[in-house]
This record gives sequence, structure tokens and C-alpha cells, in this order.
Amino acid sequence: MNMNGKRFSEGKARRNGFYLALAVCLVAVGVAAWSTFDAVQGYMEAVGETSQTASRVSDDPEAPRSPTPSARPQVGGAASQVRPRATATPAPAATPKPAAPTPAPSAAPQAVAEEPQEEVQEEPQVPANAPLYEISGELIYPVSSKEVAKAYSSGAPMYSATMRDWRVHTGTDLAAESGEQVLACGNGMVKEAYTDSMLGNVLVIEHGDYQFYYCGLGENFLVEPGDVVTIGQAIGTVTAVPEESADKPHLHLEVRRDSAYLDPHTIIENDPA
Repeated sequence: MNMNGKRFSEGKARRNGFYLALAVCLVAVGVAAWSTFDAVQGYMEAVGETSQTASRVSDDPEAPRSPTPSARPQVGGAASQVRPRATATPAPAATPKPAAPTPAPSAAPQAVAEEPQEEVQEEPQVPANAPLYEISGELIYPVSSKEVAKAYSSGAPMYSATMRDWRVHTGTDLAAESGEQVLACGNGMVKEAYTDSMLGNVLVIEHGDYQFYYCGLGENFLVEPGDVVTIGQAIGTVTAVPEESADKPHLHLEVRRDSAYLDPHTIIENDPA
């Protein structure tokens, strides 16, 4: 009796263990089925959202054409993670533009008669050291009278009534009235205007290669250094030469070239060109 009861108890325990194991297996199968269902449903939702996004991009003409990145939804649960590969939506092929029509060959160009071009005459270049005036072809006397009151001494001493000695007369004295206008002997440029203790008020005017010294003028010069004068232009008036004050009124005229004194009467009478 004890043996049978023990066997019955062992058989019942085995059956209870079997049912318990079966129940555990069923629970595990249910959990696995639920995890798989949840993963499949998440995957379908991700694929649906990707398709809708690609559809909106393809329908919008202004949307940039770029491939849709592959969606990789993370699937939770005990089941293995599913990583589907999304296919990029291909961009529509560009429509080729029609080729531009080839222009028809134009007719042969007609020969155009060239108009004769006028020859441009080059102006002669003026040297940098050329004077700003036209050198006179002749010279005139600076006062109305051509009378020589005292001639150029050519380096020989002459008696001076004012200084009461013998000295070289470096110019020509031309008889004139006191206050008479003094004229430029030719075209030229005023180089200097100053007062000398022996010669009085002096104007130095360049006439070509010559430097003319008009001495014994009044205090009011009619021209100044830098002025260009023309032949016969009034430049001052006759006054007095201090070292020749004992002589009658006259204009003391000196001419120099390269610092050498020349005879003014000879220069005026001869053509300086």
C-alpha cells in the first residue's frame, strides 16, 4: 500500500512538471509572437512614412532632387532587430534641349571702298631751350633820334666829363629828350630790371642771341622780368645816367653776347640774323 501510494505521488508530480513546462513554453511562444508582430508593425509604419515623403518630394517641382536616405528604424523587443534597406527614389531624367538652328551662310561680304585718310602733318618739335618769341629779322633804334652822342670805345679809354677821368665807354649814347619813351629794339623777353649806382635804372632784354641793356630809365618800368616784348613796344622813359649826368639827355645802350661787349650801333644797323 505504501509502495503504490508512493508511485502515484511520483506520477502525479511528473504530470504536474510536464504541464508546468508546457505552460512556460506557451508563454514564451506568445511573448515571441507578440514581439515579432510589434517589430513587423514598426517596420511597415517606417516604410509607409518613407514612401509618403518620397511621394511628396517627387510631386513638388521646386523640391531639391536628392536621394532619400535609407531608413533604419530601431525595432524593440526580444526579437532580432530588422534593418530594411530603403531604395532611393530616382530623379526624373532631364529633358534634352533642342539644338540651336545653324545659321545659314551669309552672302559674300561686299568690298567696302576705304576712304583716303588725310595725312596728319606733325608739328615741328621746338627745342627746350628755344625762346618764347619770334626773333626779329631786323632791329630798330630805341629812341626817335639815331644821333650818336658818344660812341662805343671798343676798349679804348675816353674822357668822362662827369667823372673827370679816362675810362672805357662800354655802350653807345643816343641823343634823346628827357622823358622820351624808350622802345624795344626787337622781339624779345625781359630778363632783368634793377637799379645800378653808375648806370641808373636798367632793363635787360634778350633779343635773340643778344642781351640789350637799356640804361638811365625812369623809375617806373613799363615791363617786368618774364614779359615777352615786341619790336617797338614802349618799355620805359629817358631820365639820366649817374656816371654821365654832365652830358646832355641821352639813352645809354649796351649790347652783350656771351658776356662780351659789342658795338650797339653796329648791331642795330646790321641784320642780326
